[in-house]
Amino acid sequence: MNKLRNYFSFVLIAASAMAFTACSKDDPIPEQDQEEVGKTLILLEEVDWHGDFRTGHSHAIDGAKIDTISFDEKGLPPVGFHLHLTEGKSYKMSLIAYDFAGRELQQTFLDRADIHQVVILGAPDGILDYTYGDADNAQVGVTGYLHVLEVAPTFTLQYLLRHLNEGVKAGLTAEDWNNKDYQSKFAGATDLDLKFEIHPVEGDGHVHEEGEHDH
Repeated sequence: MNKLRNYFSFVLIAASAMAFTACSKDDPIPEQDQEEVGKTLILLEEVDWHGDFRTGHSHAIDGAKIDTISFDEKGLPPVGFHLHLTEGKSYKMSLIAYDFAGRELQQTFLDRADIHQVVILGAPDGILDYTYGDADNAQVGVTGYLHVLEVAPTFTLQYLLRHLNEGVKAGLTAEDWNNKDYQSKFAGATDLDLKFEIHPVEGDGHVHEEGEHDH
């Protein structure tokens, strides 16, 4: 009887071990994030832009105002934050990101440019354009230029810094800056997901009320 009981105990243990192995293969533990991001800032500064939006270049404007957007650890700006950007103008958009020890992370993203790239979502078609502005054509988006093409009602802009799977970057170009199919085109994980409201307004300073149209 004891031998029979021991036999069944052995079978049960072996079956449990096999089930655990199968589950381990089917449900792998997700890889821990490579960059633990805490507080982040986005800085927007008006610049003069010369040339087209892919091969052109910027010139700094003396005394240009710098708008600083501070995001909490959930990627949210202060409650009620709302930024006016002017039709026909270009803005240098710079990211400053800190880890939880207060150390800046931008260079980390640039050092691994092969697995990082920003995608910008939320703008209605034809309202914005964007130029990657990182040194050495890294095409990350730590530095970039936002171009305001048309007036539009307020919308929420989403700045996503993707941590790409190996080899994905080779299939991306500067034209993918606002690719809505980012989950497959920018396959990988998200290191940063920042959202803030912007309102493109007329160059003369007139602000359209929501829903107002030109006649």
